[in-house]
Amino acid sequence: MSELLRLSEGAVLTHLVTRAELAAGALTAVDDLRLWARLADGEGLPLAGGGVVRTVVETGEPSLTGPAGWLAGVEPEDMVALRLRDGALELSTATLTDFPAERAIQVVEEFGEQALEALRAFAEGLEPSPGVSIDVVVLELLMKAPETFADPLPPLAPLLREATLELRGGRVGIVGAPWDTESVADLAPLDIIRLALVRSALRTYDEGADLSKAVAYLSRSEAVLARIADEVEREPLGPGLAGALPRDEPAALLLLARSAEGEGRSFEAAGLITEVLSLAPDLAPAQRDAAEYAACRTAPDDPLPVRAAHLFRQLLAYGYRPARRRLIDDLVTLSVRVAEPALADLALFENDVVGEFLDARSDWLRDDEVRLLESWRRTPLRLWEVVDVAGDRITLRETGGDGGEPVTLTDELLPQQALPGDLMLTRLLGDGEGARVFGHPFKVDPARREEMLALLTDPVDPYAVAAFFRRAGRAPATP
Repeated sequence: MSELLRLSEGAVLTHLVTRAELAAGALTAVDDLRLWARLADGEGLPLAGGGVVRTVVETGEPSLTGPAGWLAGVEPEDMVALRLRDGALELSTATLTDFPAERAIQVVEEFGEQALEALRAFAEGLEPSPGVSIDVVVLELLMKAPETFADPLPPLAPLLREATLELRGGRVGIVGAPWDTESVADLAPLDIIRLALVRSALRTYDEGADLSKAVAYLSRSEAVLARIADEVEREPLGPGLAGALPRDEPAALLLLARSAEGEGRSFEAAGLITEVLSLAPDLAPAQRDAAEYAACRTAPDDPLPVRAAHLFRQLLAYGYRPARRRLIDDLVTLSVRVAEPALADLALFENDVVGEFLDARSDWLRDDEVRLLESWRRTPLRLWEVVDVAGDRITLRETGGDGGEPVTLTDELLPQQALPGDLMLTRLLGDGEGARVFGHPFKVDPARREEMLALLTDPVDPYAVAAFFRRAGRAPATP
């Protein structure tokens, strides 16, 4: 520790103070003041004027605490400067009306180089994180040029963010670094680097920037292209970035297609996918998209009930596309994984994905299919009691209210999975000739009938319904 104190002697780090920090009497030290948090850990550091500054860790993030009143005179939004002099921390406020800009540039450049090196080390399995610790870089800067932090510079966190670097938990990485390390566990080291560099180029694009390297990285790895394409569908490209992508590169065209799909312009996306395949017939992501778009055109001679089943499958595929998949994943997180098929049905209808499907792909639908889908949008989720099962026929009655007339369905699977008295949460959708269950019903414990019925008031909250199946039933009331 004495060596680190010697190296840090005379250095000053700044931090913009918040009202919450003043109320707590502690300065957040996860980013700007991380070096001081490292040195003050354990026995602490003396505070000039008396007392000790110590590092405390709450909710995983370090803070610096001092003696009572150590922040007296500091106001919210003040810039505090903490300097180490003769082994003690001096606290003051700074205005930064004038600071050595060349040193700030030096700091940013060093962090940028170290962030790239951290990404390479992570990709090769040498480091557990794709970012470098802030205190490590500060110490290296002090070793190379002790005068770097001799004068107050802007706080590190906003300075580095302004330089388009990312900060996570006291570490700094390039924009697009894979902080969720499990998400790239199946990628080769070179593909991890390519993925991060392409993300960085797309997310930090400025007018006139050269995207040729990013497109080249995409063209060399289908695995990276597939992931970036999914991300672009979730967060479509801005007009400037879309206009800068070359129209003669299959990888760039795929991104443009996915961006159009993400904005609900499926017909335009399909045209772009045709262009992609004319240039790269074997490009798997484009082949999958082309097959999905082609499947929207149903066979004209098929009766409506056959086309209805096909439409539901296409609707489900649409719900699982990257732009909407989160709606299903969020419900699964609140519920149980085995219920995912039923939760997918819940996500489609309660979030009006059916309406989005109609808006995006109606150019391929026939008039009777559009009318059918519109009727599905108006069909509510209801709790049904199984009245009778016979062969491939099942009779249901709606629970709650007067129940209405029983409904008898012909179905290959439901009668095998149900007994009279069972409760099923589902919606009965028309197929042009009668009612059908296209999705996967939830089975509901009869003891929780009233609890479920209370959730079915319009509009239905899909998250409350999903959570219902994770909770244990309530204990019966004691007389």
